[in-house]
Amino acid sequence: MHPDLLPRLVRYADLSAWPAFAALGVGDEALDRLFADTAGVDPGTVADLRADLDDLVHDAADALLADPAVARRVAELDLAVGERIVVVGDSISADRLGWARILDALLQRVHPRVRVDVLALSGRTTSEALALAPVLVARAPTRVLVLLGTNDVRREGATAAVPMASAWETGRNLHALRSLLESEVGATVRFLVPPPVDPQRCGSTRYVTGEFWDADDLPRLAATVRDLDPAAIDLSRLPTGPAFWEDDGVHPSPEGQVAIVRTVLGGL
Repeated sequence: MHPDLLPRLVRYADLSAWPAFAALGVGDEALDRLFADTAGVDPGTVADLRADLDDLVHDAADALLADPAVARRVAELDLAVGERIVVVGDSISADRLGWARILDALLQRVHPRVRVDVLALSGRTTSEALALAPVLVARAPTRVLVLLGTNDVRREGATAAVPMASAWETGRNLHALRSLLESEVGATVRFLVPPPVDPQRCGSTRYVTGEFWDADDLPRLAATVRDLDPAAIDLSRLPTGPAFWEDDGVHPSPEGQVAIVRTVLGGL
């Protein structure tokens, strides 16, 4: 494995949200050993990388709480003692520097009896999220935040450019996920409209890996989520610039992730 790949793997590949691992409760230490074997390094190296990312998340939370408006908003959140929030998503939420981790760190500081479980897996589509049903029911969340769909509009094949799902399929899957959570555990489900991609960079992998995004697909995805949940927290209209994304033009940078968590706090 190229040395540059291991930090990215640790940052984005949280396999604890893979349905089989999630059901078995596979934790960080076991995943550290798995990644270490894959990369040919000591598990302590992986644990150190993960700890460094955790430190950055806590730094981001502290910086946000230093803003009086953010601190007031977090304190005013209507959260019951023992409330359990689950985030269902893809790599945008699985990111160990991402909005879901920062949200958890914020709530740990202000609402310590509220728990955030991040059940987000890189590459996850809306249909794959339905396979989480047994785990979601077992965790008995009171609230579920769902940020999915970016991988539904991912295209496969440099020439064929086949989307992973149609807009109808995305809507059907999200509706089914909400129905399942509401009927099986009585959870309140809130959808997030996925953030935009950088039209200049999101297709850069087309002739490298055969997998890419087309920025023209994102408005249809946003409309699908808004139709399903008119009260969805809309990330598609976030102000963006080159610094909002990582180099691939799809994954938000740490700066972009902070912008996302600010918007999420405003919409909870």
